[in-house]
Amino acid sequence: MQNSIYTYLDPAELARIADLELLARTVISGLQGGAHRSIHHGASVEFAQYRPYAWGDDLRFVDWRLYGRSDRLHVKQFQDERNLRSTILLDCSASMDYGSGVVSKFRYAQMLAACLVMLASGQGDAVGFAAYHRELIAHVPARRRDGQRHRILMEIDNLRPAGEETDTAGTLRVMGDVLPARGMVVLIGDLLHPADEMILHLRSLRAQRHDVLVLQVSDPAEQTFPFDRSVTLVDAEDSREQFAVPEEVREAYLENRRRHFDAIREACLSAEIDIEEFACSEPLDMALHRFLHRRNDGLIAPSRRSQGGV
Repeated sequence: MQNSIYTYLDPAELARIADLELLARTVISGLQGGAHRSIHHGASVEFAQYRPYAWGDDLRFVDWRLYGRSDRLHVKQFQDERNLRSTILLDCSASMDYGSGVVSKFRYAQMLAACLVMLASGQGDAVGFAAYHRELIAHVPARRRDGQRHRILMEIDNLRPAGEETDTAGTLRVMGDVLPARGMVVLIGDLLHPADEMILHLRSLRAQRHDVLVLQVSDPAEQTFPFDRSVTLVDAEDSREQFAVPEEVREAYLENRRRHFDAIREACLSAEIDIEEFACSEPLDMALHRFLHRRNDGLIAPSRRSQGGV
Protein backbone atom coordinates (compact mmCIF):
# COMPACT_ATOMS: atom_id res chain seq x y z
CA MET A 1 0.00 0.00 0.00
CA GLN A 2 1.43 3.39 -0.96
CA ASN A 3 1.24 5.95 1.83
CA SER A 4 1.29 8.77 -0.70
CA ILE A 5 -2.36 8.21 -1.59
CA TYR A 6 -3.37 9.58 1.79
CA THR A 7 -2.21 13.09 0.93
CA TYR A 8 -4.83 13.36 -1.82
CA LEU A 9 -8.04 13.36 0.19
CA ASP A 10 -8.21 16.80 1.75
CA PRO A 11 -11.21 17.14 4.12
CA ALA A 12 -12.37 20.30 2.35
CA GLU A 13 -12.49 18.44 -0.96
CA LEU A 14 -14.29 15.49 0.62
CA ALA A 15 -16.90 17.77 2.16
CA ARG A 16 -17.92 18.87 -1.33
CA ILE A 17 -19.05 15.34 -2.20
CA ALA A 18 -22.81 15.45 -1.68
CA ASP A 19 -23.35 11.67 -1.66
CA LEU A 20 -22.19 10.42 1.74
CA GLU A 21 -21.96 6.82 0.54
CA LEU A 22 -19.74 7.85 -2.38
CA LEU A 23 -17.63 9.92 0.01
CA ALA A 24 -17.15 6.95 2.34
CA ARG A 25 -16.30 4.64 -0.56
CA THR A 26 -13.70 7.15 -1.72
CA VAL A 27 -12.05 7.31 1.68
CA ILE A 28 -11.94 3.60 2.45
CA SER A 29 -10.90 2.48 -1.03
CA GLY A 30 -7.30 2.63 0.10
CA LEU A 31 -7.98 0.69 3.31
CA GLN A 32 -9.31 -2.51 1.78
CA GLY A 33 -6.03 -4.29 1.23
CA GLY A 34 -3.77 -5.74 3.86
CA ALA A 35 -4.30 -6.79 7.46
CA HIS A 36 -5.33 -3.37 8.79
CA ARG A 37 -8.64 -2.90 7.01
CA SER A 38 -10.78 -4.11 9.92
CA ILE A 39 -12.08 -1.98 12.80
CA HIS A 40 -12.11 -5.12 14.97
CA HIS A 41 -9.09 -5.95 17.08
CA GLY A 42 -8.52 -9.62 17.69
CA ALA A 43 -11.32 -12.05 18.39
CA SER A 44 -13.05 -13.77 21.27
CA VAL A 45 -11.69 -17.02 22.66
CA GLU A 46 -14.78 -18.95 21.62
CA PHE A 47 -13.30 -20.99 18.77
CA ALA A 48 -15.74 -21.84 15.97
CA GLN A 49 -13.93 -23.43 13.03
CA TYR A 50 -10.99 -23.34 10.64
CA ARG A 51 -11.03 -21.85 7.18
CA PRO A 52 -8.37 -21.78 4.43
CA TYR A 53 -5.89 -18.93 4.65
CA ALA A 54 -6.57 -16.01 2.28
CA TRP A 55 -4.13 -13.32 1.22
CA GLY A 56 -4.11 -10.50 3.79
CA ASP A 57 -5.29 -12.63 6.73
CA ASP A 58 -3.63 -11.89 10.06
CA LEU A 59 -0.80 -14.40 10.53
CA ARG A 60 -1.44 -14.42 14.28
CA PHE A 61 -4.48 -16.63 13.64
CA VAL A 62 -2.71 -19.18 11.45
CA ASP A 63 -2.66 -22.64 13.08
CA TRP A 64 0.94 -23.66 12.50
CA ARG A 65 0.48 -27.10 14.03
CA LEU A 66 -2.27 -27.85 11.56
CA TYR A 67 0.01 -26.55 8.80
CA GLY A 68 2.70 -28.99 9.93
CA ARG A 69 0.25 -31.88 9.64
CA SER A 70 -1.53 -30.89 6.44
CA ASP A 71 1.02 -28.69 4.62
CA ARG A 72 -1.81 -26.17 4.07
CA LEU A 73 -2.42 -22.86 5.78
CA HIS A 74 -5.61 -22.45 7.81
CA VAL A 75 -6.72 -19.66 10.14
CA LYS A 76 -8.83 -19.97 13.24
CA GLN A 77 -12.27 -18.37 13.22
CA PHE A 78 -14.05 -17.40 16.39
CA GLN A 79 -17.74 -17.31 17.12
CA ASP A 80 -18.01 -13.52 17.26
CA GLU A 81 -16.25 -13.20 13.91
CA ARG A 82 -19.42 -14.56 12.31
CA ASN A 83 -21.94 -12.60 14.36
CA LEU A 84 -20.63 -9.11 15.08
CA ARG A 85 -22.76 -6.09 15.96
CA SER A 86 -21.35 -2.60 15.59
CA THR A 87 -23.18 0.52 16.79
CA ILE A 88 -21.94 4.02 15.92
CA LEU A 89 -22.91 6.87 18.30
CA LEU A 90 -22.66 10.45 16.96
CA ASP A 91 -22.65 13.61 19.09
CA CYS A 92 -24.90 16.20 17.40
CA SER A 93 -24.65 18.91 20.06
CA ALA A 94 -24.13 22.55 19.12
CA SER A 95 -20.43 22.55 20.08
CA MET A 96 -19.82 20.17 17.17
CA ASP A 97 -20.80 22.94 14.75
CA TYR A 98 -17.52 24.79 15.30
CA GLY A 99 -14.92 24.98 12.55
CA SER A 100 -11.99 27.36 12.14
CA GLY A 101 -11.52 26.11 8.60
CA VAL A 102 -13.74 24.87 5.79
CA VAL A 103 -14.75 21.65 7.57
CA SER A 104 -16.54 21.80 10.91
CA LYS A 105 -16.12 19.18 13.59
CA PHE A 106 -19.61 17.92 12.83
CA ARG A 107 -19.03 17.48 9.11
CA TYR A 108 -15.78 15.67 9.82
CA ALA A 109 -17.58 13.46 12.35
CA GLN A 110 -20.29 12.69 9.79
CA MET A 111 -17.64 11.61 7.30
CA LEU A 112 -15.87 9.52 9.93
CA ALA A 113 -19.13 7.83 10.97
CA ALA A 114 -19.99 7.07 7.34
CA CYS A 115 -16.59 5.47 6.78
CA LEU A 116 -16.97 3.25 9.86
CA VAL A 117 -20.45 2.19 8.72
CA MET A 118 -19.01 1.23 5.33
CA LEU A 119 -16.12 -0.67 6.90
CA ALA A 120 -18.33 -2.56 9.34
CA SER A 121 -20.99 -3.46 6.78
CA GLY A 122 -18.27 -4.49 4.34
CA GLN A 123 -17.03 -6.96 6.95
CA GLY A 124 -20.50 -8.47 7.18
CA ASP A 125 -21.33 -6.91 10.56
CA ALA A 126 -24.80 -6.08 11.75
CA VAL A 127 -24.50 -2.28 11.87
CA GLY A 128 -26.52 0.17 13.96
CA PHE A 129 -26.47 3.90 14.60
CA ALA A 130 -27.59 6.43 17.20
CA ALA A 131 -27.41 10.23 17.32
CA TYR A 132 -27.89 12.50 20.30
CA HIS A 133 -27.41 15.92 21.85
CA ARG A 134 -29.34 16.62 25.09
CA GLU A 135 -31.39 13.52 24.27
CA LEU A 136 -31.40 10.61 21.86
CA ILE A 137 -32.64 11.95 18.50
CA ALA A 138 -32.13 8.93 16.23
CA HIS A 139 -31.64 5.21 16.70
CA VAL A 140 -31.32 2.55 14.03
CA PRO A 141 -30.90 -0.86 15.72
CA ALA A 142 -28.08 -3.03 14.38
CA ARG A 143 -29.21 -5.27 11.54
CA ARG A 144 -27.55 -7.30 8.83
CA ARG A 145 -29.90 -6.87 5.89
CA ASP A 146 -30.26 -5.22 2.51
CA GLY A 147 -30.72 -1.48 2.70
CA GLN A 148 -29.39 -1.12 6.29
CA ARG A 149 -26.21 0.67 5.28
CA HIS A 150 -28.07 3.08 3.00
CA ARG A 151 -30.64 3.79 5.71
CA ILE A 152 -27.93 4.67 8.24
CA LEU A 153 -25.99 6.83 5.80
CA MET A 154 -29.16 8.75 4.94
CA GLU A 155 -29.82 9.23 8.67
CA ILE A 156 -26.30 10.56 9.21
CA ASP A 157 -26.52 12.90 6.22
CA ASN A 158 -29.80 14.43 7.40
CA LEU A 159 -28.52 15.32 10.88
CA ARG A 160 -27.54 18.83 11.93
CA PRO A 161 -25.86 19.96 15.19
CA ALA A 162 -28.25 21.52 17.72
CA GLY A 163 -29.24 21.32 21.36
CA GLU A 164 -28.50 23.45 24.38
CA GLU A 165 -26.40 20.81 26.11
CA THR A 166 -24.71 17.46 25.58
CA ASP A 167 -25.84 14.34 27.44
CA THR A 168 -23.34 11.73 26.34
CA ALA A 169 -23.71 9.85 29.62
CA GLY A 170 -27.48 9.58 29.20
CA THR A 171 -27.12 8.17 25.69
CA LEU A 172 -24.53 5.63 26.84
CA ARG A 173 -26.87 4.59 29.64
CA VAL A 174 -29.71 4.01 27.16
CA MET A 175 -27.41 2.07 24.84
CA GLY A 176 -26.28 -0.08 27.73
CA ASP A 177 -29.92 -0.95 28.40
CA VAL A 178 -30.92 -1.78 24.82
CA LEU A 179 -27.81 -3.27 23.17
CA PRO A 180 -27.19 -7.02 23.42
CA ALA A 181 -23.88 -7.78 25.12
CA ARG A 182 -20.63 -8.51 23.30
CA GLY A 183 -20.80 -6.03 20.44
CA MET A 184 -18.80 -3.01 19.38
CA VAL A 185 -19.77 0.53 20.42
CA VAL A 186 -18.06 3.51 18.78
CA LEU A 187 -18.55 6.97 20.30
CA ILE A 188 -17.75 9.95 18.04
CA GLY A 189 -17.79 13.44 19.57
CA ASP A 190 -15.70 16.36 20.81
CA LEU A 191 -15.93 15.30 24.49
CA LEU A 192 -16.36 18.92 25.57
CA HIS A 193 -18.42 18.21 28.66
CA PRO A 194 -17.88 16.88 32.19
CA ALA A 195 -16.48 13.41 31.82
CA ASP A 196 -17.03 11.52 35.09
CA GLU A 197 -20.51 10.19 34.35
CA MET A 198 -19.59 9.44 30.72
CA ILE A 199 -16.63 7.34 31.89
CA LEU A 200 -18.90 5.50 34.34
CA HIS A 201 -21.20 4.39 31.51
CA LEU A 202 -18.31 3.58 29.16
CA ARG A 203 -17.02 1.26 31.88
CA SER A 204 -20.47 -0.25 32.17
CA LEU A 205 -20.45 -1.05 28.45
CA ARG A 206 -17.07 -2.74 28.87
CA ALA A 207 -18.50 -4.75 31.75
CA GLN A 208 -21.11 -6.02 29.30
CA ARG A 209 -18.17 -7.24 27.20
CA HIS A 210 -18.56 -4.65 24.48
CA ASP A 211 -15.51 -3.53 22.55
CA VAL A 212 -15.64 0.25 23.06
CA LEU A 213 -13.97 2.91 20.93
CA VAL A 214 -13.95 6.65 21.69
CA LEU A 215 -13.09 8.85 18.71
CA GLN A 216 -12.55 12.48 19.70
CA VAL A 217 -12.98 15.06 16.93
CA SER A 218 -11.14 18.36 17.50
CA ASP A 219 -10.67 21.56 15.55
CA PRO A 220 -7.06 22.74 15.12
CA ALA A 221 -7.90 26.08 16.75
CA GLU A 222 -9.11 24.22 19.84
CA GLN A 223 -5.82 22.36 19.96
CA THR A 224 -3.55 25.40 19.71
CA PHE A 225 -5.61 28.56 20.51
CA PRO A 226 -3.89 30.46 17.67
CA PHE A 227 -5.79 33.76 18.08
CA ASP A 228 -3.62 36.87 18.17
CA ARG A 229 -6.28 39.53 18.78
CA SER A 230 -8.77 40.07 21.56
CA VAL A 231 -11.89 38.01 20.94
CA THR A 232 -15.33 37.46 22.40
CA LEU A 233 -15.90 33.73 22.77
CA VAL A 234 -19.49 32.48 22.65
CA ASP A 235 -20.48 29.16 24.19
CA ALA A 236 -22.24 27.23 21.41
CA GLU A 237 -24.58 25.47 23.81
CA ASP A 238 -25.68 28.13 26.29
CA SER A 239 -24.72 31.36 24.40
CA ARG A 240 -22.66 32.74 27.28
CA GLU A 241 -20.02 35.23 26.16
CA GLN A 242 -16.47 35.58 27.45
CA PHE A 243 -14.09 38.35 26.38
CA ALA A 244 -10.50 37.11 26.15
CA VAL A 245 -7.06 38.53 25.45
CA PRO A 246 -5.27 35.55 23.84
CA GLU A 247 -1.79 36.12 25.27
CA GLU A 248 -3.27 36.32 28.76
CA VAL A 249 -5.42 33.19 28.62
CA ARG A 250 -3.69 30.90 26.09
CA GLU A 251 -1.44 29.11 28.56
CA ALA A 252 -4.23 28.50 31.06
CA TYR A 253 -6.63 27.39 28.31
CA LEU A 254 -4.17 24.88 26.85
CA GLU A 255 -3.30 23.54 30.30
CA ASN A 256 -6.98 23.09 31.23
CA ARG A 257 -7.65 21.40 27.90
CA ARG A 258 -4.69 19.06 28.36
CA ARG A 259 -5.79 18.10 31.87
CA HIS A 260 -9.39 17.48 30.76
CA PHE A 261 -8.48 15.17 27.89
CA ASP A 262 -5.59 13.50 29.73
CA ALA A 263 -8.06 12.52 32.44
CA ILE A 264 -10.46 11.08 29.86
CA ARG A 265 -7.67 9.21 28.09
CA GLU A 266 -6.28 7.75 31.29
CA ALA A 267 -9.74 6.63 32.40
CA CYS A 268 -10.39 5.01 29.02
CA LEU A 269 -7.07 3.19 28.91
CA SER A 270 -7.52 1.92 32.46
CA ALA A 271 -10.88 0.47 31.36
CA GLU A 272 -9.30 -1.03 28.20
CA ILE A 273 -11.20 1.35 25.93
CA ASP A 274 -9.46 2.46 22.76
CA ILE A 275 -9.38 6.24 22.34
CA GLU A 276 -8.04 8.36 19.48
CA GLU A 277 -8.14 12.05 18.59
CA PHE A 278 -8.94 13.15 15.03
CA ALA A 279 -8.19 16.72 13.90
CA CYS A 280 -10.72 17.87 11.34
CA SER A 281 -7.98 19.39 9.19
CA GLU A 282 -6.27 16.00 8.75
CA PRO A 283 -6.96 13.90 5.64
CA LEU A 284 -9.54 11.39 6.82
CA ASP A 285 -8.10 8.40 4.99
CA MET A 286 -4.66 9.04 6.49
CA ALA A 287 -6.12 9.42 9.99
CA LEU A 288 -8.18 6.23 9.65
CA HIS A 289 -5.24 4.28 8.29
CA ARG A 290 -3.07 5.34 11.23
CA PHE A 291 -5.79 4.52 13.74
CA LEU A 292 -6.65 1.10 12.27
CA HIS A 293 -2.99 0.20 11.94
CA ARG A 294 -2.31 1.01 15.57
CA ARG A 295 -5.51 -0.67 16.75
CA ASN A 296 -4.94 -3.91 14.87
CA ASP A 297 -1.33 -4.02 16.05
CA GLY A 298 -2.46 -3.53 19.65
CA LEU A 299 -0.62 -0.21 20.03
CA ILE A 300 -3.51 1.91 21.35
CA ALA A 301 -4.60 0.26 24.55
CA PRO A 302 -4.08 -3.00 26.40
CA SER A 303 -6.79 -5.47 25.53
CA ARG A 304 -8.80 -8.01 27.48
CA ARG A 305 -9.81 -9.84 24.30
CA SER A 306 -8.87 -13.14 25.96
CA GLN A 307 -11.78 -12.55 28.37
CA GLY A 308 -14.29 -11.81 25.64
CA GLY A 309 -15.27 -8.99 23.36
CA VAL A 310 -14.92 -8.86 19.62
